[in-house]
Amino acid sequence: MVKVYRIKIFSFAFKKKKKRARIRSTTSHREIRPCHEKRPSSFVEWLVMMASFNDVGSVPDASGNRSMENHATCNNIAIFQRYLIQKLLHHNPWWLKDAPEWCRDKRIPNETMAVKAAEFSKSIQEFMQAPDTVDCPMDISVSETFGRHLVATRDILPGELLLIEPPVVLTVRPRSPPYCTLCFKRAEQFTCPSCGFFLCGPECMTDEHKDECLLLQRFGFAEAEREKLQDERLLWDRLSAMPPEQQEQARVLLKQAQESSLLQRRFNILQQYTVVPLIKTLVMMNRSELLRDVTLTLQGNCTENSQRYRINQRSIVDVALNKLQVPIDKSLGHQICSIWDTNGFEVPLIWGTRVHGLYPFASLLTHNCRSNTQQWFTNYGGLALRAVDHIRMGEILTTCYTDPQWATMLRQDHLRVSKQFTCTCRRCKDRTEFGTFLGSPLCSSCPGLMVSSDPTDPKAHWFCNKGCSQTATAGEVASVGSSIATDLKGLDPTDIRAIDGLADRLQKKVHPTHHVLFQLHVSNLRNLASRDVSELSEEELVHLSNMAAIVMDVVRRIEAPFARLRIRMAREDIRLRLESLKRYRKCNPKIKEQLQALASQVQDCDFVLGWDERVPNFKPVVQEYQNLLNDAL
Repeated sequence: MVKVYRIKIFSFAFKKKKKRARIRSTTSHREIRPCHEKRPSSFVEWLVMMASFNDVGSVPDASGNRSMENHATCNNIAIFQRYLIQKLLHHNPWWLKDAPEWCRDKRIPNETMAVKAAEFSKSIQEFMQAPDTVDCPMDISVSETFGRHLVATRDILPGELLLIEPPVVLTVRPRSPPYCTLCFKRAEQFTCPSCGFFLCGPECMTDEHKDECLLLQRFGFAEAEREKLQDERLLWDRLSAMPPEQQEQARVLLKQAQESSLLQRRFNILQQYTVVPLIKTLVMMNRSELLRDVTLTLQGNCTENSQRYRINQRSIVDVALNKLQVPIDKSLGHQICSIWDTNGFEVPLIWGTRVHGLYPFASLLTHNCRSNTQQWFTNYGGLALRAVDHIRMGEILTTCYTDPQWATMLRQDHLRVSKQFTCTCRRCKDRTEFGTFLGSPLCSSCPGLMVSSDPTDPKAHWFCNKGCSQTATAGEVASVGSSIATDLKGLDPTDIRAIDGLADRLQKKVHPTHHVLFQLHVSNLRNLASRDVSELSEEELVHLSNMAAIVMDVVRRIEAPFARLRIRMAREDIRLRLESLKRYRKCNPKIKEQLQALASQVQDCDFVLGWDERVPNFKPVVQEYQNLLNDAL
């Protein structure tokens, strides 16, 4: 029988604070120090101390499930309780039963809600003495199947804002271009004179950068730069002593050498971005005991015999221990790497850069390929979690760790490699993917489609859904998708005739909604967002309208009603349909009925697109719809 633990996360959170005794976990050697215990006097001293506090956490078994003893589970839940009260409640005043009226307005944009919550937090202390004042819509549950996860404590309506959580750490991504390591703006002209990493300028050489700088400077980038500058000064001095006819050629060669040296230095710095998340996490853990504790309770899923473990050992842990001489235990380094691999979010910031962030509470969301919640991000990296479907009381809150546009075979491969588990959600178990056949090639013997005998098994054979004897291996099916992707290379997405010609040829290979073609259609519709549809030719309008109809049929099946992909595709579908109705309204006797049929789609787009102030304004489309409807009436 599966054991399930349900914990009311605010059940005793408001009791009078007491000094915490030393608690020793039965599954680890790390002790939780009381808040009043003396802290180490320096960052390096703290790192040495952390080496003796290492906690590798729970280890997943062969099926991906995490085995946890009761004592360790309750200890971890208690840490989350403190985190919720001390760090999150101030950002989420809608958890209060007597919350201000504006908290109930689901139309307020995420950024505005975050600002209002910050302003309201100054007066929130008066509510923190009585436990009956809090009505959090989520509880933490623990089961052998899902590990720690979130469940709804009441019925939740689509669009409800469930959580705003600031990141405990933001960091550069391993393959990102040159970013300031403090504020993450694009920066490649100025480097820190101590560590040599990119910063916006002297204004970013703050105390926040100081601790990570102490470790990063051991790469020697700044020292190498100083030596290079000295060599360049000597060369320029020698150049001035050369005959005038030789100086110009020497200047050109020296400038080329400088540019080559700059590119090499940039490459060397970017190559070490892989170790920055580990360093920033250690710095954060030194500054806050609570954030350290809640971070180390996050579950990683990386075993010693996995490829991910070997990559982390080579590119991160070995570098930290040997090159940077960080005095921590190897297992702690791997634990932090595994936490990032399993729980890290990709975060878009207001200035157009993308970073990685760690959000402990949001990390408790369970994966589902058709999730009932979705996260948005505020301008400076705060996570806003909203319900995108009806969620019944007791239902698990889910998010999607992969791309819903991909076929099951690709999603499963991605989850096995990046998250080390196999998804068994309804969509993954459905051979037809809710009737979309996103991964199905055509049967070579009859008009049927090839489907997997077990979509969750990467080696399962494929058979014809019409019942003929034709079969195929998973490798043969994957090669069909690869060949289509090869055909698409070099294809101009704006060339309608070329795309139509390719689609006609592919009709002999795959279903019209095969995931490669589907992603091409989605990409074209996304590009349409910045175009004026009134400037489209008749041919373009018809082509894109047919494309939008195909896409909308798929996303309605695989995505929740308020999911981001579904709403953004609905926006372009509405714009195209309104343009068609506007051009042919004089010869269309059913224009009124067609406009009325669009009403709910327009309403949903107006509602959801208003949450994110960075997406194109939908109000002009609503006004155009209303004008056409008034004319038709």
